[in-house]
Amino acid sequence: MKKTLLAVAAAAAFAASAENAAAPKPRQEEGQDSLAAELARRISFSAYADVETAYLCRGRIYDTRPFAAQSASFAADVNPAGILETSVWTYSPMSHDGFTGGVSRYAYAEIDYLLRYYYDIDIAEGWRLRNGLGRQWVTNPGFRGGHTVCDWQALQILKTPWITPYWRLRVIRRPFEETYWVAGVKRSFDLVDNLALTVDFYGDLGDRRHFMNIYHAESSGGWRGGLQALSLVFRLDYKLTEHVGLYGFVGQFGVVSDKARGAVKAASGPEARRDLTFGGVGVSVDF
Repeated sequence: MKKTLLAVAAAAAFAASAENAAAPKPRQEEGQDSLAAELARRISFSAYADVETAYLCRGRIYDTRPFAAQSASFAADVNPAGILETSVWTYSPMSHDGFTGGVSRYAYAEIDYLLRYYYDIDIAEGWRLRNGLGRQWVTNPGFRGGHTVCDWQALQILKTPWITPYWRLRVIRRPFEETYWVAGVKRSFDLVDNLALTVDFYGDLGDRRHFMNIYHAESSGGWRGGLQALSLVFRLDYKLTEHVGLYGFVGQFGVVSDKARGAVKAASGPEARRDLTFGGVGVSVDF
């Protein structure tokens, strides 16, 4: 009997010792899980791929034929210091004539790289001001004689419970000089479950050098900076799953500057359009 009691006591002591030895492991795993959760909260990824009916850039119609675009971005939340984001955007024309006749490679004819820093300021409940600074490199590996355009960017977005006004500035110094900016306002509406409508109204503006570069006019033409074009866009977003969405949009673009409309009318080619209805469809992911 004594031997049996001793054996039971020894087994109990061994089990307690083994349990104590294993105790730190759950704490270690818990720490690893906390670290992984924190990284997942601070690092995000988003991407989209779509087909659009026309290529509009810097307030100009560059191509009136469909093209494919893809974008991917990583963002790291380094709060309280702010947010760092890096992204890449690609343009691949889908036609073999018109403006794209100057393209020697259609897949990834243009690739843009962007590095941007954001800092958010909470003004009041439901009011947040996002401030951003960035550096962008626009490369044209598929265009004959293409060059890299480098610009600095600044932006502000004011999120309110009703509307979201915003502006974005681009200052280009190489290989040409100009200042171009966009200013607008948008509003989103929840239609039904997982379906939202966003209305975006914005204007393209620029300095005198921007007008000269876009419309290829001489300085003697008396160009002045100001409003160049207006656009109104309606976009539908459908949340297919937690991380995957589908979207489609349609918009109307119009050159509003009288001198700019006159310069476009005097030009030739399918891109010499003063007004254009455009649209697109695509898929987006975010994690």
